[in-house]
Amino acid sequence: MILEKISVDELDFAKGYQNGIIKIKALSNFDKSMIIMWLLGPFIYLIERSPADAWLSALAIIFIIRSYYHKEWRWLKQTWFKFALALWITGLISALLSPDPYFTFSQGFVWIRFPLYAVAAQTWLAKDRDIRILMLISMCLGMILMCLILTAELIFSPLNSGGIIKTRLTWPYGDLVPGGYLAKVSLPLFCIFIAVAVNKASRVSGYLGLLALIPLGYLFLTGERTNTILRVCSGIMSAVVWKPRLLALITIMIIKILTVIFIFLLKPDIGVRFTEKFYESLPMVSVNSGHWGTWRSGIQQGLETPIIGIGPSGTRKTCFELPKNTPQWLPGRNLCANHPHNFYVQLFAETGFFGLIFGICMIFSIIRDCFKARKIDPNCPMLCSAFVVPFAIFFPIQQFGSFFGQWGNLFIWFAIGFALSQNQNWDKKKVHV
Repeated sequence: MILEKISVDELDFAKGYQNGIIKIKALSNFDKSMIIMWLLGPFIYLIERSPADAWLSALAIIFIIRSYYHKEWRWLKQTWFKFALALWITGLISALLSPDPYFTFSQGFVWIRFPLYAVAAQTWLAKDRDIRILMLISMCLGMILMCLILTAELIFSPLNSGGIIKTRLTWPYGDLVPGGYLAKVSLPLFCIFIAVAVNKASRVSGYLGLLALIPLGYLFLTGERTNTILRVCSGIMSAVVWKPRLLALITIMIIKILTVIFIFLLKPDIGVRFTEKFYESLPMVSVNSGHWGTWRSGIQQGLETPIIGIGPSGTRKTCFELPKNTPQWLPGRNLCANHPHNFYVQLFAETGFFGLIFGICMIFSIIRDCFKARKIDPNCPMLCSAFVVPFAIFFPIQQFGSFFGQWGNLFIWFAIGFALSQNQNWDKKKVHV
């Protein structure tokens, strides 16, 4: 059986699959249908953003109804969720005081569905280890399917509308986001595969290393630089978190480097995009880059309304009203876009100082809770690598989508929910196994 070939004593996919199926069959019809619905997530995400959003929102709403029915509200006491609520309320207050309260309030109000989904995954859907293994298998199948879809695009649609070879891939969405799926939706799986690959001296290491590195190659081919760097860096971190073997670690690094060199030789345009153009676009390198311009506009907007901000997603409407080169001490010029392209800058601009502090505290608490999971079982790679997911996703010096947007949050909070589910010591009254 294929699952046996990628299983180790500390993480037995074959046994977890069998036990997970047995446990699902023993559940009530309601819980059974909800778990199956949750396990279908990686495939629903391959359709489009609206079905994915409906899936995530439905699970969040059902979780609230279930909590009310069973009178189970202990999950509200978690520190990370308290800060999420504080950030949400701050955003709503900011929206009511903004120049466009209807738009910003609507943008801020619906954001809470993402933390609600994450806490639902953590405290309900994924509280059982064997069920989490089933989700890892689902992630793996979704990841393989995405690679096959991108292969089809490379074969049947290699040119853009101008007849030039594509440097960005779009299938199956028709949008420049397939790299977001590979980088974030399957990020927990990738981290686990890398952790095991550098720990074991067996064929399993080769199989898991291959399953991790092939999607990484496809991620380069999508042309999404931020997502590719996120995946590479998270892979490096995952390689050292679970008793790595030095030889295996060096081997993985060499294979990564050779993979990148091969792709750059095969597609020189991709190489230019990831080297020269990437360097020129770094906000820390050039104040004339477009990336710095979007950050700058958010910083300036935050300085204009430092206490409460301009309201969730409000910068897209107020940025054009700002002078492009003030304040004088801030280098460069503003570039207005739909958002400042950095979570922390956006929180400062749109929810003010208090929203920024609550957001930072929420992110820190999520990373801390995921890191604590390793104390439950230091021999489990699934638990030991959990903190890498939020650390990589929320690392501050990178380009982000909109903090209050749809696609990016759908990818991010799916991975965050799974990472948080590794820590089942959140409930002090009842410790789950």
